[in-house]
Amino acid sequence: MIEFIFITAGILILFILFLGFKSDTPKQKEYDRKLKESLADEYIIDPETGIKLTLEQAESGHWIAHENEFRIIPEHELEKLPTKDERLAEIALNYLRESKEYLRTELTNEQFDFLEKTKILTEYDDWEYSNPFKFKKGIVLLPSVELNGTIHYKESHLMFWVKIDNINGHYFFREKSSSEKFLDLFRDDDDIKFSDYESFTLKKSHNIILIKNLLKHFENEKKLEIEIDNENLFIKTTKLVNLDDIIRIEKIVKNVC
Repeated sequence: MIEFIFITAGILILFILFLGFKSDTPKQKEYDRKLKESLADEYIIDPETGIKLTLEQAESGHWIAHENEFRIIPEHELEKLPTKDERLAEIALNYLRESKEYLRTELTNEQFDFLEKTKILTEYDDWEYSNPFKFKKGIVLLPSVELNGTIHYKESHLMFWVKIDNINGHYFFREKSSSEKFLDLFRDDDDIKFSDYESFTLKKSHNIILIKNLLKHFENEKKLEIEIDNENLFIKTTKLVNLDDIIRIEKIVKNVC
């Protein structure tokens, strides 16, 4: 926590230095205003838990998360966040923080090792995760995925991990590119046919009917990556975490499990 306070102080110093070198466009002025308001407050927000603490609490290290009245970030504080993306992410996290269905948790070493081997995450150059919550049917977390191509890409997505009936196989599905859709007009090489999603068979299952019945719940759903590994179902979005995606995946999970 002490390191977090030093980091906060460092950000404030960098912000002051930055003011001396930037051009004051209207958009930049609004960004700076909100950032300044946030940094000027007499409290800090723990980025891992979303809990608002006074500097005195942060320094002491003595506080109880579930008894803290600032467990979620209030709306008037959300407005102070510098960017729309930050506000969307925090609104989504607020939904998880205040829900009685979700409880903050920590992944076990075994869970992390399993997650680390998923096709869904090894497709990226690098990744890390934050904000894991457990619920009756599984775990939800925010993987921050990274691609180091011509344009560097790093963004926090949403990922649900739930248990299903064992298919005794391993499959990965991602949305088809335009070229893949065109080529599929002339080829027929997927073991599992799944509308707008490209199918990859990592371990063939003989329970094809069960897989097809499961995939019916994803018809007309966009911007997802899906992995079925025996009794594990992973559903990950491919855009910044947001409340709408949480709600739509909740509905899928309810029907699947």
